[in-house]
Amino acid sequence: MQMPFLTTVSFADRDGTAVRLQYGVSAGNESEARSELERRLINQELYNYSILEVRPATSLEAQSLDLPAGTIKLLN
Repeated sequence: MQMPFLTTVSFADRDGTAVRLQYGVSAGNESEARSELERRLINQELYNYSILEVRPATSLEAQSLDLPAGTIKLLN
């Protein structure tokens, strides 16, 4: 069963400024959410990143995310 997770990723932009992005990830568990996010970041050729947080979405957050199974959504 797929569940929504909220993740926070940090990386430096071309100017060296730290950027934090949040993603919604639909996955079976936290480990799968992390792995899928890592796979997609590498496919986008983002290598110098840190995943700061992966946590299950609250029921209210899950409703607002409305993530289909197997998807990732940039939130900000």
